[in-house]
Amino acid sequence: MRLGQKITELRKKNNLSQEALAEKMNISRQAVSKWESDQSIPDIEKIVNLSELFGVTTDYLLKSGAPSFEIKTVDIPAEDKLPILPDELVQKYLSTAKKSSQLRALTIALAIFSPACISFCSALSGFLTSVSDKIQLIIFLIGFAATIVVLAIACGLLVYSFLIMREFKQLNKQNFDIMKEKERLKSTIQSFHHTNDKYFVLSCILAVLGIIGPVMSGLSNSNGTVSLIAWGITFSIFSGAIYFFISYASQLRYLSLLVKYRKHLPSNLHKLFVYGSWIYIFGILGIDYIVSRFIEPNFSATSVFYLGIVIYCLFSYFFIKEKAE
Repeated sequence: MRLGQKITELRKKNNLSQEALAEKMNISRQAVSKWESDQSIPDIEKIVNLSELFGVTTDYLLKSGAPSFEIKTVDIPAEDKLPILPDELVQKYLSTAKKSSQLRALTIALAIFSPACISFCSALSGFLTSVSDKIQLIIFLIGFAATIVVLAIACGLLVYSFLIMREFKQLNKQNFDIMKEKERLKSTIQSFHHTNDKYFVLSCILAVLGIIGPVMSGLSNSNGTVSLIAWGITFSIFSGAIYFFISYASQLRYLSLLVKYRKHLPSNLHKLFVYGSWIYIFGILGIDYIVSRFIEPNFSATSVFYLGIVIYCLFSYFFIKEKAE
């Protein structure tokens, strides 16, 4: 038996996750993963620490093959065993987490949608050229007031979404039987993906469709009213995309917290992602500048910038989802 297999076996016998073992060894979870897959070998100090933690000799860890002695699993006293969360608490947590996720998603969506109120009312005021200036001012003020009301509602919903999760605050700090929870929630997680993955796809489609507004604005030949309508449409579409995406990601995060499992990019890929992001951002700004200076005036450089941001967000999500460990 190789060292990585021994570490994996001993970790599972002691009911530890990779993250829990990493915390005890003061290393990253990626390092534990590499140990267990034999991509790297612990140094001498870590070998000693592992032997003390698991109650085995360093010879057993370092020598290949089966041990010359039997590894006995010591019965853990009932009072020392990690508790299993009650079904009622898990179901209540999941239902409350879903509600909180939807409220937070709605909060951000409303905040993004709020400028659309001013855009549409300003456009309406521009269309009604036959009415008096006073009526036009009233229409604009209605749009402004609607924006303030929408933002106020968003703030209230955000505060409420945090308040309803207060009773589960200790779950993040409490130690419980992670393996049992993973087995019990396996079908729940599969059901979540089966039900909600389509909403993530919908958010991607809406994010790309949001470019309709900047394109309309660029082709409107400096028509202020059309431009206002175009940006109102953009804010509306993008707020829908944000709602579905945040709701999906937030619910998935709550599920991950329940099984104490979080993914992280390896250090080399993290550096690549950060440096690549800066290069990409400067590249988009450069393209935006070139388009605004050298392409015909009726083309909006904002369209290029917006599309670049959407592509970056989608690429970042899929890159982290695939490469995180």
